[in-house]
Amino acid sequence: MRSQSATPSPALCAPTSEEADPRHRRGRRHQLGCIVLIALCAVLAGARSLTAIGQWAANAPQHTLARLGARTTCPALGIRRPPSPATIRHVLTGLDPDALTRMITAADLAVLVVDGKCVRGSRTRRDKAMHLLTAMTPAGHVAAQVRVADKTSEIDALAGLLQGLDIEGSVISADALHTQTDTAKHLVAERKAHYVLTAKANQPTLFAQVKALPWGQAPTLFSTSERGHGRCETRTVKVLTAPKIAFPYAKQVLRVHRWVKDLATGRVRRTYAYVVTSLSAEQAGPERLAGLVRGHWRIEALHHVRDVSFGEDASRVRTGHGPQNMAMLRNLAIPLLAGLGMSSIPEAVRWVSYEAFTRPLGLLRIP
Repeated sequence: MRSQSATPSPALCAPTSEEADPRHRRGRRHQLGCIVLIALCAVLAGARSLTAIGQWAANAPQHTLARLGARTTCPALGIRRPPSPATIRHVLTGLDPDALTRMITAADLAVLVVDGKCVRGSRTRRDKAMHLLTAMTPAGHVAAQVRVADKTSEIDALAGLLQGLDIEGSVISADALHTQTDTAKHLVAERKAHYVLTAKANQPTLFAQVKALPWGQAPTLFSTSERGHGRCETRTVKVLTAPKIAFPYAKQVLRVHRWVKDLATGRVRRTYAYVVTSLSAEQAGPERLAGLVRGHWRIEALHHVRDVSFGEDASRVRTGHGPQNMAMLRNLAIPLLAGLGMSSIPEAVRWVSYEAFTRPLGLLRIP
């Protein structure tokens, strides 16, 4: 049996207020933290729906229910009973997503990657598909997640996403959609944080300026090469100071050249990515900047995993806060599974499911 990664696992803690629980006070037979832990363990073992989570709970053995804090129905014999599928469904569809986020122990916020994703399966005849904006660490641990209100955009939701987080001195990485002057001013002037933002044609003036910099004369300061997934990829990084860039607090501009060769066809693809940052050369050299950019690409890969390995877009969970809370559980499960050292997330899910009632518990620190 393969050993688990030494990477610390997130813990779940009971909420500090009973107001977070969507159930009526007189009808609470199971602790809220227990229900959330059961749901997370079920997702780790491959559950994709509220029905599957209920089935996992109904079949969990006594020693698992004891570790998860399920209530005792027969103290003399120590018999425990899991929450019913109806209770699990009621909690996951009614629980405020902000309360669920607060139940997750805060991760290191030195670097936060902001990225949005549409949960296509949540679409109904009346409502559009839910769009979620998430702030995660480069390792994939969720710090915050909000729903983007209808008729608005991720740009409007960013301030609300970061509102409850202490990001002073943190580095916020986001894609080109968030490369806005107001966003840069908000992060640096108001929140005392730094930004790493992609520059693309949606900001034509900025894009023209960074593209016109003397990159041909600039030396390559950092490079990496990787081989895998049927391709060979080389990245070279050039960095220039940005004294004339018309963007608030910009101090450096980064250009990443990606050279990708398909090993099967021999086809070569070249792309350039431009990034502006408020970090000075003393605060972040080329290697660190390259790592920050690479970290954002990993987050996009995690969203791909939510679709491919967890079937998020095919999910028919649509009631109440169910889609958002299920997405949060998947966000939490993915880095836990990735830390097992398997060759893929599906392999890790299968490995967990072989002993579905003990192995998920080993991934968590249960207070």
